[in-house]
Amino acid sequence: MAQFTLFEKILARFLSRFPFLKKGIKRSYQTINFIIYRKKHAYKSKFPIVKIASGNKESFFGYYDNSPINESNEYILFHSVEKNGTKNVPDSTQPIKIYLTECRTSQTIEIDESYAYNWQQGTKLQWLNTRKFIYNAFEDGMYISKIIDVTSKSFIKKIKIPIYDCFQDIFALSLNFNRLHQLRPDYGYRKKNEAIDYMKNHNDGIFHIDFLTGNISLIITIERLIALHKKPSMHGAKHLVNHIMISPDGNHFVFLHRWITSRGIRFDSLVLSDSKGERVSILADDNMVSHCCWYGNEHIIGYLTHKMLGDQFYTINIKTNDVVPLSTILSKFGDGHPSFFQNKMVCDSYPNKARYKQLFIFNKETEEIEDIGEFLEPLNYNGETRCDLHPRWSLDGKSIFFDSVHEGKRHLYMTKLGL
Repeated sequence: MAQFTLFEKILARFLSRFPFLKKGIKRSYQTINFIIYRKKHAYKSKFPIVKIASGNKESFFGYYDNSPINESNEYILFHSVEKNGTKNVPDSTQPIKIYLTECRTSQTIEIDESYAYNWQQGTKLQWLNTRKFIYNAFEDGMYISKIIDVTSKSFIKKIKIPIYDCFQDIFALSLNFNRLHQLRPDYGYRKKNEAIDYMKNHNDGIFHIDFLTGNISLIITIERLIALHKKPSMHGAKHLVNHIMISPDGNHFVFLHRWITSRGIRFDSLVLSDSKGERVSILADDNMVSHCCWYGNEHIIGYLTHKMLGDQFYTINIKTNDVVPLSTILSKFGDGHPSFFQNKMVCDSYPNKARYKQLFIFNKETEEIEDIGEFLEPLNYNGETRCDLHPRWSLDGKSIFFDSVHEGKRHLYMTKLGL
């Protein structure tokens, strides 16, 4: 495989200090490498790959932290894109569709449309239980969320703010998607664009939504996060929170606190909180934290910087704060999007020099790697329109879902492992 060398990775990290320069150099370097290393096939896999879509329209699910299929394996959720195409940035005048596929009959039903979406995470579409799901929408000038019952295919409830992550049908956590759009447009929504006063951080942060009572409260402010680990790099910086992930038992959640300097340099920290936002602590604070997931209820697996051991996947014990490397065997893949079923981690890689992304399973106990396949990402998908594989397990661990553009269009795919 035409993987990037250690020198190239170090150079990329150095160029991160000069974001605007890095963007142009990276694009030119990718193009040159693609011409040199390009292959004829669009993908390779030893497993059958099934497309989940509505006709020939583009489809996708979203992020890697939730599964499109419900716990009983009866229904699959996905987004459908009918205009403009996903090679372009999202168009605020064009909605995407929410679809539901019944696995037994293969019948696909249009549920709704939404203007609150992006290509990386969609509408934050996710299951609350085997019969209810939720997603974000835009109505009457406001971002909201909607809960649907699959039996009746009808609305159960509308929540007056959007959600980010949910613990069953008990509670959800959210953030300011307008702030997110302005600082990380990959993950925000374009339909509403209000000015943000970045020096006022006392009334923004992470919000708790009680599904039973409907009560919404701000439980962690950005102001509180800054005070928790104040640094010189924060002076005059713009702050945000992102990537909230609730533990499997619902007792804790982690998220990223990010700040961006006037020069465009980004710093990250990984933060832990109990579900009410009462006890908050820093888990990782060496400037770079990328993708994380829960491994059980007491450990986080994350790709991040450790000041002594460098950039790699680490296991973090949330009770002791112990941080240890996950496995040296993963170093050849670099950063990716991990999630676990029991002791098996499904993960992907970023495109190599030939523009192929790897999909693989890492066994945490045996440290063995099973290759699932490689998938082409054409050069016209990049930046905000990129298509990471974002692999996700079915809840029984027998299937993997992923988004890909190896056929020239964005689609949701499924592969059965035959376990």
